[in-house]
Amino acid sequence: MSTPLSALPQRGIAVAALAPWVIGVVTGIDYFDNALFAFFASYIAGGVSASADELVWASSAYALGAVLGILLQHAWVERIGYRRYLAISMFAFAAGGIFAALSDTSMQLMLARGFQGYFVGPMLGACRILIQIGIPLQRRAKSLRAFMALIIFSGALAPVIGAWLVTHFEWRSLFFCTAPVAVLTGALALWTLPDIGDVAPHQRTEPHYVAYIVFALAQAALQLVLTRAHFELFSGSPTLIGLAVAGIAGLGWFGYHQWQHPAPLVRLQGLRVASFQVGLALYVVYYCLSTGFSYLLPRMMEGGLGFTVGDTGYFTGVMSLAGGLMMFVYTKFSSRVTRKRWLVVPGFVIAAVAGFWLARMSPQAGRAQLVVPLLLRGLMMLFVMLPVAGVTFRAFKGEDFAHSYRLKNLLRQLAISFATASVIALQQHRVALHETRLGESANLGNATFVQSLDMLTRGFQAAGHAASEAHAMALASLSRMLEQQATFMASLDGFQVMAVIAIVAAIYAASQKVLD
Repeated sequence: MSTPLSALPQRGIAVAALAPWVIGVVTGIDYFDNALFAFFASYIAGGVSASADELVWASSAYALGAVLGILLQHAWVERIGYRRYLAISMFAFAAGGIFAALSDTSMQLMLARGFQGYFVGPMLGACRILIQIGIPLQRRAKSLRAFMALIIFSGALAPVIGAWLVTHFEWRSLFFCTAPVAVLTGALALWTLPDIGDVAPHQRTEPHYVAYIVFALAQAALQLVLTRAHFELFSGSPTLIGLAVAGIAGLGWFGYHQWQHPAPLVRLQGLRVASFQVGLALYVVYYCLSTGFSYLLPRMMEGGLGFTVGDTGYFTGVMSLAGGLMMFVYTKFSSRVTRKRWLVVPGFVIAAVAGFWLARMSPQAGRAQLVVPLLLRGLMMLFVMLPVAGVTFRAFKGEDFAHSYRLKNLLRQLAISFATASVIALQQHRVALHETRLGESANLGNATFVQSLDMLTRGFQAAGHAASEAHAMALASLSRMLEQQATFMASLDGFQVMAVIAIVAAIYAASQKVLD
């Protein structure tokens, strides 16, 4: 049967010291993988010739796999314990990464990402719960600091490592790179983590097969609606309306079933606690903002400002690492701020300032103009996620904490999926709008356009090209410039939306006294 983590000294001091770091690395792999996919999504899509809606499918498949994995996380732990559960998840995630790297079509990538999501999506909740219920109280604070450090720096390192990989290799290396790390981490989990969590057969939670299948079908229906509603008119599609109604009804029945059941897969009674409700709402907004910034930044820098993929990854990664270093200052002084509301509100204000700053960026902007908004973006996690985490779960102990954290992790995956689909759709819509407007001015009646066309044509003729060929090359060059300008302007629109969302969140947080 299970051995408590407080018995670690019998296994050796080195193992006891290493165990919290292994737990942190497991979670870090989850954040690294999410950041890598969000940052290099268009690069990956190009590798498998995926359109914008097919890219959304890959993100939605990951979220669906993750929420299904989170629902069964408790059942798996009760049967095999945390040690084997974390190890198996790491091995399976590595296999999924290899499958994703070998994908040649968007459908293969979608299936691989769904498989990865099932095993790595629950890791944040599983590892945080393991620290709370397994690490002795005298070592828990240090373990939590290691846990948070690995989350912050894993996400910050993803653009740097990804930029180096795509510069020297190809997009497949983005998935190959995580496989050996996951295998090694799984092996270390088997060595360092004692058995904890598994129980006798008569004490195990029921599998809830019918409820699980209903939830899976309902969630799949809603994910389908989410991915298609951005690319076709919702009100004009009876299929989408029917799927939305069926999905909502299925989730409603699942929620009622779990609320009434004495041993549910996920306990929903925590939603009665006001601080938990507010915390979940702020978590959802934070994950939407974080995902939106991660997607929009490389599009603006590469598609709008002319940065190479390598320069974009290196620069944004270094800025994120610089912001992450502030975690050590935060952990030292944040305890002096008893009213966490006055950390959360400035955090959203910081995000809003970063969004508005980026939305006012000039097409001639370089690294110097990007330093401050990128540093501010990095501070958002410290001022929002860390204090919100402390407030959200302060009312829960033991098994109630485990259930509440699993529910929060479910919402995290859904928020990331929704934000990814929404920001891709927003980018596509605004690019098309700006291309149309810019294209209206690209005609022979516009003196500036004619002058630019003539200048480029003469330049190509001077380089030795025939007149007709030089004219065609000049038109192609102006078309690329128009596309770059449209991408840049669409990114600015996206940052403005992020800023408005952050302002609304700041007002909401300021009104919530439960944060104190």
